[in-house]
Amino acid sequence: MYLNLAIRNVKRQVGSYLIYFMTVSLTVALLFAVNNVIYSRELAALADRGEGAGTALKILVAAISFVVAFVLSYATSFLLKRRKREFGTYLTLGMTRRDILRLFLAETLVICGIALGIGLLAGGFLFQGLMAVMMKLLEMEFSMSPYSLEGLLRTVALTAAIFLVASLASGIYLRRAAIYDLIHGEKKVEKRVKRPGLWFLATVAALGGMAACGIQFWRSVDISLRGGTVDSMESLLAGFILCVMLFHMGAAKSVVFLLLRRPGFCSRGANTFVLRQLSGNLSANSVMFGCLALLMSLAVAGTNFSFIQKAGQEEALHAAWPYDVMYYSDSDDRESEAELAESLIREYAGIRRKVLWRTFETGEQEFYSRTGWYEERMAPNDSFMPVSDFNALMAPLGAEPVALEGQFMIVCTSREAAEPDWSDMVWEHGGKSYTFHSCRTDYPKISYLYFYVVVPDEAVADMECVEESRAYLTEKQRFDGIGLHRELSRLLSAQTGENRQTDRRLAFEIREYHRQEENGVSAILVVGALFASAVFLLLAMAILALKTLSGLGEDKGRYEILFRLGMGEREQARALFWQTFVFFIAPFALPMALSIPVAAFGAHVMRMEGMEASAEVVWLIAGIVAGVTALLYLLYYTASYLIARRTVVRD
Repeated sequence: MYLNLAIRNVKRQVGSYLIYFMTVSLTVALLFAVNNVIYSRELAALADRGEGAGTALKILVAAISFVVAFVLSYATSFLLKRRKREFGTYLTLGMTRRDILRLFLAETLVICGIALGIGLLAGGFLFQGLMAVMMKLLEMEFSMSPYSLEGLLRTVALTAAIFLVASLASGIYLRRAAIYDLIHGEKKVEKRVKRPGLWFLATVAALGGMAACGIQFWRSVDISLRGGTVDSMESLLAGFILCVMLFHMGAAKSVVFLLLRRPGFCSRGANTFVLRQLSGNLSANSVMFGCLALLMSLAVAGTNFSFIQKAGQEEALHAAWPYDVMYYSDSDDRESEAELAESLIREYAGIRRKVLWRTFETGEQEFYSRTGWYEERMAPNDSFMPVSDFNALMAPLGAEPVALEGQFMIVCTSREAAEPDWSDMVWEHGGKSYTFHSCRTDYPKISYLYFYVVVPDEAVADMECVEESRAYLTEKQRFDGIGLHRELSRLLSAQTGENRQTDRRLAFEIREYHRQEENGVSAILVVGALFASAVFLLLAMAILALKTLSGLGEDKGRYEILFRLGMGEREQARALFWQTFVFFIAPFALPMALSIPVAAFGAHVMRMEGMEASAEVVWLIAGIVAGVTALLYLLYYTASYLIARRTVVRD
């Protein structure tokens, strides 16, 4: 009986349930796609990261499912309010609250069952799309991925859990609601706001506070990238959140009421009617607007930063590891181990060019002693490189040769290391004096040290050679970097096990290994950000749409009055458009505007790191993210407006 009645009610009120159905279907599709990614063989194949990546995504999916359950419970209450008069009539006619709850749950079950089927079907296509993105990020060839039974079961279980939480919220509402409130509903009237001028000043102050937090965050990141230390940024985040909430509360409680005080504006068309419709709605939902704006801001910023991180990855890899392979080895027994390592490199990638360089020490800390932090950080002894080795090492990387006649040059691997002033230093060694030439931070990074000193060749004649290392340009640009890393690690482990001293330097860097590792991290970040952002945007749009539709009962009566006063269909549709558009745009404007400073900040960071090519791509990424977000917004707004127009506008 209840199932047949529920199916009939769903058919009769398909317009009211459309937004809810869209949201549940798209959410199920996203859950199914991500759960299949978690159990995919491609994710498991990420060396040493498959299990951790899968665990991270499982935690993300569980957290998002909790948010979805909460929001859909909130959305279910809108559906109940939309039909409260109908349910009140059922109670008056003798049905019990338990009967009504069973009927509503049966209707919701029908909706969720259909949405689950359609969501799983759509999720199958979405899963292949996510896998294509992940394979692209992993620089692997894409092929159709098999679906996972575990992913299907996990999706069904999460959907059932979400449905149970939403049902519990519905039961609580129906148990507590009085018959009078159900029949008469909540009268939506204009609510007077005290001192709207002060609320407007609060809005302006909150906008200034958001700008101040953003500027301070920008400066803090600049200081951090230059090697400085910054205070914790939690206070900036908390301040930004408070300013966002205050901004939406102030705007909702001031703008409409200030416009109502302008007779010239109110006398045009149906402006007075629209403003009075918005007055109660905006003020009552100001906190909700702030929460939704935060949710969508996180979605927009998170998606942007995940793609920005990937865009700058290639340039960052070449800056951190300029050679394909760098093999660091101390001076004792270097030939045997270096030859073994070289044979492995030749086997995996081939060798196009090899460069050798040496590092010397005097056992002193004359240069480090001028830093001010050498004792705190237990800095090593000063390290020296002959200028001939330095030029040979930098020539394949495109650097101009350096000439040093009685001078020394400091080459720093970080901006922080370049802060000390060596310009007045005269270095005495071997009966000769060497003056300061320059301090450089723009050379490719070829050392793990804070800095090293490049000196004329004769200066190292009486020094101890502590390291003889090799750099390789390989014939293959793409090879099994993870496999080579594994084999070299085994080689070095075997070498260090042969009574070697524990304090000796023996290490290597493989750029292709780091690329493959970074690709795995980027793939997880991008897939996770896309999933979280899509769900956040869906939920935000669903709340706005359902909140709009929940008040159509009262709106229908008011537009009926407008019709009887002589307002035509076109004027009614225009009034309804502005009423719903302003309500929708209120929490949406800030996240969209945030795309501009986020893109500017990303481009600025890229330029500070010397990645000019990636900086140009940042704006394109921000534009694509904003465009996709706007399309999703347009989809929900169009559906809401058309349903509202069909319900309230008289022709």
